Amino acid sequence: MFNPFKIFKNTKVGLALGSGGAKGVAHIAVLDYCDKKEIPISMIAGSSIGAVIGSLYAYGALPDFKLFLKSVKSNDLFAYFDPVFPKTGLIQGKRAMDLLAQFIPRSVNIEDLKIPVAIVATDFYTGRPVIFRKGNVLDAIRASISIPGIFVPVKYMDTVLIDGGVCDPLPIDVVKGMGAGITMAVNLHPTIKIKRAIAAAFGKPEKLPVKENSSNDIVEHVDTESLDTASVVTQTKGWMTHVKKWLGMKIDGDKKIHEEVMPNIFEIVAGTIDIMEYMNTTLMITYNKPDVLIEPDLVHIGTLDFTKVDFLLNEGYAACLRVEKDITRKVLRWI
Repeated sequence: MFNPFKIFKNTKVGLALGSGGAKGVAHIAVLDYCDKKEIPISMIAGSSIGAVIGSLYAYGALPDFKLFLKSVKSNDLFAYFDPVFPKTGLIQGKRAMDLLAQFIPRSVNIEDLKIPVAIVATDFYTGRPVIFRKGNVLDAIRASISIPGIFVPVKYMDTVLIDGGVCDPLPIDVVKGMGAGITMAVNLHPTIKIKRAIAAAFGKPEKLPVKENSSNDIVEHVDTESLDTASVVTQTKGWMTHVKKWLGMKIDGDKKIHEEVMPNIFEIVAGTIDIMEYMNTTLMITYNKPDVLIEPDLVHIGTLDFTKVDFLLNEGYAACLRVEKDITRKVLRWI
C-alpha cells in the first residue's frame, strides 16, 4: 500500500553496529536478515567488530568472510594473533590484519566502499571518538579494534588510538550524523553477567562451570591454505602453553582443570570492557534512541570466543525476529 507520507520523510536507512568482540558475528545475521527483507542499508557506522563487519558488508566480501568463519576449526583463529611482550598490549595485530586483507585488499579506501561507512576509534588522550569517513579501510579498522590491554594501540598523527567501543560502543549518534532518517542499531551488550558482578562486588566471586569450546581451549593446529599458518602455530605453541599454565587454564591432554575462582588477566580485561560498554551503550540508547533496536542474547559469549559461529548467527537472526513488528512498522512501511 502506498504511503503518501514517504514524500515528506527521510527514508535513508542507517545501521549502527556495536562493539563486542566475537559477539559481533551476530551482525552478519542481522545484515543477512536485512538483505532478505530487501531493506536498503544506506549507511553504516561501526565500532570495533561492528567496523569490521560493516566494512566487509560495504565492500561485498561478507558472504566469503562468513564461509571462512564457518569453515575454520575450533579456535584456529587464534593462530592469527601475534603475541608480543606486554608493553602496550598482548597482541601486535599484524596477523589479524593479514587475515582481513584476504577479504578487503590493502589498497581499498573507505570512500571506495559501495555504501558510506563510518569507522569509530577512541583518542586515548582525550577520550573522544575519532571517526574515519575517508582513508585506508584496514588502517581504520586496526585502530577501531584496538581492545585496551589486548591489542597494541595505533599511533595516529599526534595521538594514540584505541578501541572505538571505549567511547562509543553503539554509534547511533554517528549514523544519524551521516544523514540517516531511519535508524537501526545492533546492541551486543543488552545486559551483563549481573550475578557474577554482584558476587564479585561483595567479595564472593562465584564458580562458573567450564563451557565446551571456550576461548581458553586453544587448538594448536591450523588447517587453512590461505596463509602459511603451520609456522605460525609452531611459533605460538610454546608461548601459549606457558601462558595457559600461568593463568591456570586447561592444557590440551590434561585431565585436571584448575578450579581457581579468581578471574585471569584476560577475563579481567574483557569483563571490565564488557561492563564499560554496557554502561556507555545504555547512555547512548537513552539519548539517541534508534527506531529499531536489535539485541541478541550473547551474555555468555567471550570477547575472543569466535568458536560458536552457528549459535551467534542463529541468535542474531532470532533477535531480528523478536523485533520484526518494529521493523515492519518503522522501516518496511517507509522504504
